[in-house]
Amino acid sequence: MARIPQLREDDRLTSPEAREFLHMVKSIMGEVFNSVRLLANHPQQATALVNFVKAVRYRNTLTPALTELAYTTASVANRCHY
Repeated sequence: MARIPQLREDDRLTSPEAREFLHMVKSIMGEVFNSVRLLANHPQQATALVNFVKAVRYRNTLTPALTELAYTTASVANRCHY
């Protein structure tokens, strides 16, 4: 059993702030991953994290190809396997 609840936007017990966060993520990514459902327990911090990731990933001066290369290189260096 999970120790941190995975919040769902259709659950009446989910706070309005968490629902808003989950809807925002769905509009950006098209779906909500389980890890994001965990983050929704603290919507203010989760929103800050999502904004940081968007800034690093998409709002930079690198070309899309170099951005992907940097992302892939960091993933391999940190042993993140698909």
